[in-house]
Amino acid sequence: MRERRFKRSRKPHKVFLVVCEGETEEEYVNMLKRHYRLPIAIRTKVSGNTICIRLVNQYLKELDLEKDDDCTVFYIYDADIECIAGKLLKMPGKAILSNPSIELWYMLHSKDFRRFLPSESVVRELSGCDTVWKQYVKGKLTGEQQYFLLSRQKDAFRRAKNLKWPSNPSSNMHEFLQALEAEIVRN
Repeated sequence: MRERRFKRSRKPHKVFLVVCEGETEEEYVNMLKRHYRLPIAIRTKVSGNTICIRLVNQYLKELDLEKDDDCTVFYIYDADIECIAGKLLKMPGKAILSNPSIELWYMLHSKDFRRFLPSESVVRELSGCDTVWKQYVKGKLTGEQQYFLLSRQKDAFRRAKNLKWPSNPSSNMHEFLQALEAEIVRN
């Protein structure tokens, strides 16, 4: 007589799909993923300026989600290209924009910054705001830079909340970090 095998029921998965503009944003998300070590899946995809709903649906399909899985989509982009920022704000999910670029978010870990800055000047301004950023290379974070960002997160939160989002300068990256921290409380 054959033995019956029953399919075990599984718990629904919690997934954060993070669609990034480039490697700089992806590197930052991967650093946060290693730091928080959450019991949820955080999947990153770099899509550049080709972001559209069709591409996001393709990414979601690649995740092979079950109907009871809980997936939240975040878009982490620089807001220096106005048409991209406008498009992201209309898409399903949460737009996390740093204006003019993610380097502004890094700078907010060092100082309160409130003046308009064109995107081509942000890296130069960042490299002058603290010694840890002198050798900064876009798309990479040294161990020292990662430690700096993690240890001064609360300062950046406070400073970002005082800026008028989404104008230049501003960042709502703290909202992504709050979503990660909410998962710590939940688990």
